[in-house]
Amino acid sequence: MTPNPDPEGEAAPEQAPKPTLRDRVLAVLIVGSKVATIAFGVDALINHRSKRLRGKAIRTRAIGYVAGLFIVPLIWRLLPDRGRYPAELDLAVTTPLFLDAAGNAFGVYERAHIDDVVHVANSAIVAGVAGALFAPRVDERWQAALAGAGVAVAAESAWESWEYVAWRLGADGMNLTYEDTMDDIIEGFVGAGLGALFALTRAPRSKADRRGAGWRASLGA
Repeated sequence: MTPNPDPEGEAAPEQAPKPTLRDRVLAVLIVGSKVATIAFGVDALINHRSKRLRGKAIRTRAIGYVAGLFIVPLIWRLLPDRGRYPAELDLAVTTPLFLDAAGNAFGVYERAHIDDVVHVANSAIVAGVAGALFAPRVDERWQAALAGAGVAVAAESAWESWEYVAWRLGADGMNLTYEDTMDDIIEGFVGAGLGALFALTRAPRSKADRRGAGWRASLGA
């Protein structure tokens, strides 16, 4: 007769699954990009008067870089029944911050069109997250995708309006032009479309399945 490993008859606690190669790669990318972004932020605070950083509100951006890195980890820690850590979402949020910080640190932000990539990425993230939040609450998943895209477009429009107001109030180094603003708005629409496609394909078809899985499933949490 096999002895009972638990004399009180209680079930043994489930062991966490071992991390896969994909999990390890994601972890390396996340940690590496976060550390580099923080380093670029420190550089921005120290050398904000240098030619490559002057006129870009770089100290404010540096604070934003570091704060943005902790959005996903902090929200995940505060959630009840939080489930698996959403590493893909964390990397998606970290990447635009890293690109923005690196582009300014090396003085190639405009020349390498990093601004265009950041606008698309930010809009896609907002649309994807918003779509995932809407998915369990609507009848059809395309409605969630469309609503997420609308949130992203509204956020991009608000950002461009804020930039215009800051420019009119005398902010230096913004180099705003009609072409630049229109490019940013178009890039916001492109990103919103990509995020909406993400929400559409990740959400289950059935409303019952979407309600059962919740918004975390669409975001990999």
